[in-house]
Amino acid sequence: MKSVLVHINRDDGQEARFQTALDVVRAFEGHLTCLQVSPLEAFASLDPYGVSYLLSETVSRIRELSAEEQFAFEERLRNEVLTWDWHSQTGDPVRLIGDHSWLADLVILSSPGEDWARDTAAAVAVRSREPVLVVPAESRGFDCGGPVAIAWNGSAESCVAIRAAMPLLTRAQAVHLLTVAEEDEFDFPATEASAYLSRHGVASELVELPRGAAPISDTLLHAAEARGTTCLVMGAYGHSRLRENILGGVTRGMLQKSHIPLLLAH
Repeated sequence: MKSVLVHINRDDGQEARFQTALDVVRAFEGHLTCLQVSPLEAFASLDPYGVSYLLSETVSRIRELSAEEQFAFEERLRNEVLTWDWHSQTGDPVRLIGDHSWLADLVILSSPGEDWARDTAAAVAVRSREPVLVVPAESRGFDCGGPVAIAWNGSAESCVAIRAAMPLLTRAQAVHLLTVAEEDEFDFPATEASAYLSRHGVASELVELPRGAAPISDTLLHAAEARGTTCLVMGAYGHSRLRENILGGVTRGMLQKSHIPLLLAH
């Protein structure tokens, strides 16, 4: 994870994203790319009601705030022993983050919490080929050597996620492969995942969780939190509208409820 991309935006999760990004870059001696996106200016320029003077004032204020934000973050970055660059752009955050992620090893975004309208992380995760680390707003830092949980169901997305997370898994103090007992199973059982990890020198604990009345997302999160994990690795679903409605519910539940970072890959 030598190249890390972090979304810069004035919101409640900004400090959590930034601190997490710094910790990852320090641990892997990598490079940090800060992408500052101003979404409002893009649709303000359409001026649908002919109130150009109001929109012009709004855009000017947004630019002022963005410049102030950039200056403050650059001052902090100059005190860090790492390499970094800064990009300020206007437009759709999902598209811009996706475009800038093409040569990134990891993208760091915020969880939407209960406000699912703020679904930047989910949208980027299912459109990008790079892993996305989704950070709760209350996070303050990230331990790259801490225990890691893997939400395993044997799907292609789970396989992609476990490969994408390998830099973290090889450093992890412990790795827990969590599976929820279900009637429908995918191609690869947890034992196959454990064998794959062992070839990379990663020991793992297989944990089969009973399928109770609670949502699968709650079951997985409770198991991960009970083991004191630094993050939970899982596949992000979204191949089609029907598949997303059926399988994406687990991903959505995790994004809304998790108090630990989620590493998503698709």
